[in-house]
Amino acid sequence: MRNIIMKRIVGMVGKANRSPVLRRPDENGMEYEDVFFPALDGVNLEGWYIPAKKLSNKVVICNHFSPGNRYGYAGHIRPWRTAGGFEVNFLPKYKALHEAGYNILAYDLRNHGFSAAAQNGGYNPGLFEYKDVIGSLNYIRNREDTKGMEIHLHSMCLGGNATLAAMKKHPMKFEDVKSMMLVQPISGEALVKTLSKTLRMGKKGPELFEKFYRELWGYRTEDSSPIKDAALVSIPTFVIQVKDDSATYPGDIQAIYDAIPVKDKKLFWIEGTTQRFRGYTYFSEQPKQMIEWYDKH
Repeated sequence: MRNIIMKRIVGMVGKANRSPVLRRPDENGMEYEDVFFPALDGVNLEGWYIPAKKLSNKVVICNHFSPGNRYGYAGHIRPWRTAGGFEVNFLPKYKALHEAGYNILAYDLRNHGFSAAAQNGGYNPGLFEYKDVIGSLNYIRNREDTKGMEIHLHSMCLGGNATLAAMKKHPMKFEDVKSMMLVQPISGEALVKTLSKTLRMGKKGPELFEKFYRELWGYRTEDSSPIKDAALVSIPTFVIQVKDDSATYPGDIQAIYDAIPVKDKKLFWIEGTTQRFRGYTYFSEQPKQMIEWYDKH
């Protein structure tokens, strides 16, 4: 029975679950442009370019968690209610950046939102999505009206892990990036340990997960290793995490933060909830720290 349950879980964990791009920037009073560009390996990525309210030479590149997309996550409607039953809406966050003088590139990772399908729908930041991060940087650096802009990153969960992997694989691509906000990165090991505990599989759980993760997808848990990848970070970094997140444990996030070798870094714990997705809504509801961080850099 344990084998059957874990095999089914791994089948779901390894596959991106595409959810709708429910809202658009004009609904929050922002002009925007639908854009598309290739990832490093040519996969087509879709996004929005939202110009700042006033002329600006600063841009924030925003990605997202899975199964969300550039808009957020329609967790308040069926069949997406499995993560707390509330909506994650990034548009108020973009509005705050827009009004504070930041241009915004918000894009869908492969297999999410409107971006192209790839790898049979599977996701793995250390193998695939890091190429999307590089693609977004290339796009901003080659677009005529943005190629001279100061670049900041707003990287989240899957997108955050992918950004760390990209830094490890292509460090030169980040040499002129001014700063990064890293929202709820998570180690594969921490996710599997927490999942095994939830399923009451004890020490056998991680072993079974690894077995089926390889058999079904050809992946390894260590493919998602932000603690190791964080050692290659070379830019100011602000890490944010729900402290009592039921999907992980504080020690994992602390280890990621501690591994970042730069002096200019910050860690903020969101308290009063166990819901991971509250971390994704935080800066739409309370953007002050976000704006202060980017303004500082």
